[in-house]
Amino acid sequence: MNHDIVEEDLLRPTPVTRDAGRDLITTSPVAKPPAARRGARSVGPVRVAIIHDWLVTYAGAERVLEQIVACFPDADLFSLVDFLDDRTFLRGKSVTTSFIQKLPKARTKYRSYLPLMPLAIEQLDVSAYDVVISSSHAVAKGVLTGPDQVHISYVHSPIRYAWDLQHQYLQQSKLTSGPKSALARMILHYMRNWDIRTSNSVDAFVANSEFIARRIHKVYQRDSEVIFPPVDVESFSLCEEKDDFYLTASRMVPYKKIDLIVEAFARMPERKLVVIGDGPDMQKVRAKATPNVQIMGYQPFNVLRDHMRRAKAFVFAAEEDFGISVVEAQACGTPVIAYGKGGALETVRDQYESHPTGIFFNEQTADSIIGAVEDFADDPARFRPADCRANAERFSVRHFRERFFGFVRETVPALQGATLPVDEPPAKVGDQKPVSNALRVLAIDQSGVMGGAELSLLEVVKALRARVQVLLFDDGPFRMALHREGVAVDVLDPGATRDMRKQGGTPPIARAVKSVASLVRATVVRARQSDVIYANTQRAMVIGAIAGRFARRPVVWHLRDIVSPEHFGSRQLAIIKWCAKLGLAHVIANSAASARAFAELTNFGDRRIDVVFNGISAAPFSALRETPQSVLRARLKLPQDAFLVGSFSRLAQWKGQHVLLEAMVLNPQMHAVLVGAALFGEDAYEARLREFVAANGLDGRVHFLGFQDDVAACMCAVDVVAHTSITPEPFGRVIVEGMLARRPVVAARAGGVVEIIDDGVNGVMCSPGDAHALADTLAELRADRALRDRLVANGYQTAVRKFGTQAYVEGVERILANVASGG
Repeated sequence: MNHDIVEEDLLRPTPVTRDAGRDLITTSPVAKPPAARRGARSVGPVRVAIIHDWLVTYAGAERVLEQIVACFPDADLFSLVDFLDDRTFLRGKSVTTSFIQKLPKARTKYRSYLPLMPLAIEQLDVSAYDVVISSSHAVAKGVLTGPDQVHISYVHSPIRYAWDLQHQYLQQSKLTSGPKSALARMILHYMRNWDIRTSNSVDAFVANSEFIARRIHKVYQRDSEVIFPPVDVESFSLCEEKDDFYLTASRMVPYKKIDLIVEAFARMPERKLVVIGDGPDMQKVRAKATPNVQIMGYQPFNVLRDHMRRAKAFVFAAEEDFGISVVEAQACGTPVIAYGKGGALETVRDQYESHPTGIFFNEQTADSIIGAVEDFADDPARFRPADCRANAERFSVRHFRERFFGFVRETVPALQGATLPVDEPPAKVGDQKPVSNALRVLAIDQSGVMGGAELSLLEVVKALRARVQVLLFDDGPFRMALHREGVAVDVLDPGATRDMRKQGGTPPIARAVKSVASLVRATVVRARQSDVIYANTQRAMVIGAIAGRFARRPVVWHLRDIVSPEHFGSRQLAIIKWCAKLGLAHVIANSAASARAFAELTNFGDRRIDVVFNGISAAPFSALRETPQSVLRARLKLPQDAFLVGSFSRLAQWKGQHVLLEAMVLNPQMHAVLVGAALFGEDAYEARLREFVAANGLDGRVHFLGFQDDVAACMCAVDVVAHTSITPEPFGRVIVEGMLARRPVVAARAGGVVEIIDDGVNGVMCSPGDAHALADTLAELRADRALRDRLVANGYQTAVRKFGTQAYVEGVERILANVASGG
């Protein structure tokens, strides 16, 4: 059975929120157990056990558990399974687990053991404790307790896939008919009967919202106290100034309806939407995105928080039990546009209430979302950031602890007079490195030259350092750069594979096979000392995929190309398809364009492709802020008074340097600076460029600087950075570097470029290969200093916020750790 739908909202990397226009202290009457039946202890400490369904991540339910542990720091913990890498939120406590912990593939397939979970939870022995607190969204409330024990259950939801979401679960699991469907229905029927029976052993229920309280009453016929989940509002600061974009952030699973939000904004091209999150629906969401919709994928907490603070409004389309991200948005002073059902009704003050914090829409349709966004845009000043913040503060961690501890104290006679412990909070999980220190990585790259792929790999291995070994198939400056960073490096002789080319050029088959076999053997030896193989380039991926099979290690390919006939020959494309089936566990794409092309070529599952934008350090560019441009030009022997347009990439036909030279013919007032060399058998193209310069009298206005170590100095020496690729660029690193150098950027409108540049805002785009359009754009930039200044200011902000090294490195590390652990 496929149980991917099970409690997806509680297992996501990015939490969600909601807000209320009502009294947050509203409670339902709860029958309190008589003191006599409890066998209240007159002496000795009260022994407390805390039960949680499963411990595999740090998400919504775990945030509640963290605060329950803070209320009862001496309690012992129990769970079906415990596969946490970072357990700081549990204060390092050990956890007693069930027999499921030791079953095959339990780390990644624990939800497949659903039929065994009732039995497993009943085998956890908590008979030695006076108070049992279960944190339950599945089976934790079914733990067995005796007549003299008090059992309090904090319910995130009754088992949703067994109750009101059964039919949706069966549909999405493709279990609507046939023998497997019949078996699944029987299991869910058994789960419902078990769920009702075990509810009778709970002395007091606590619901995380009025919405869940109604669910508890409907399913169990029991009343419950409502205590809203804790939201760390202190980690979010009020921002009064908002940027011109809307935000949604969530795990991309069907019931979150992220695709509906994207569809709605696709029909509002004048309004910009930013989407943060990843998950099974990522490809579906990407397919509906238009140029005004920016899909960022998974982002670390600091990036999410920054966007929440600056967003004009937060859009939320799920019917959520509570919805932490809605509250977090309001903590930033950001109003909410939300679906008017579920927990959002309790956490968002509607526009018709005093001090409103958001707007509701009535249907989960694109039309309904569009209507709400238009309504919001008519008068956004109605929603004051200070009101949003004040409303969010009612869901604080402090408020949760006081309410929950007070409820337990009132329910347990032996705790009368007890006081809430003064808490010393541990470091937040979100602030920790997402990778276990035990992770060992073998990174492989085919080149010794410092290209864009190598610079990006360098940032990752600098972070891993002691836990990574790098294997190169050629020697060169890249090896020296790795040595300077203290990274272990081995260089292998590539043999005949050195002559392999993207467009299909290959050496004789016998020589090629012999060289590949030699590289595979050497890679297998090193891979056996690692947990995961991280291939940074296409040739390295081929070797890695084969070696991974022999070494029995998962392989992650960092895809930095658009795998299409424009970039690769038919033989190379066939090899990539073969490797995808043979041994690739996961692919990291440097842009949505790269991810789409790979998925179309290989039919690789969406869940095994993640988009992580390249991270580029601002430090080399910041170091030159105070250096006069005249000094840099003198160092590079460039003319002092000319308007210089720089091109920064290896000299190759598809990189389109000839388009820039053609534009120079049309713009006699400008000079072109070509930084880069012909690296991979492309000397003939460089010769043609030089011939064109001579034939058109451009000798004094075109400057060939060749390969340069200090790209930052070269960029800061020019007036404009031009990107002229004539076929779609997988990412466009030079564009971000130009932004960091505080230079206006002109780029070819194709591939990953459109995910970086907002045309006319942080850069300018032209049609690929159109020298006349490029010449006109460069002339406009030369004449309009205000335009250049505006593009520079916006471009720098884009580069720092969206393409910083921290988000990039954390994204790659997270994926490597997940793959290495079998996730």
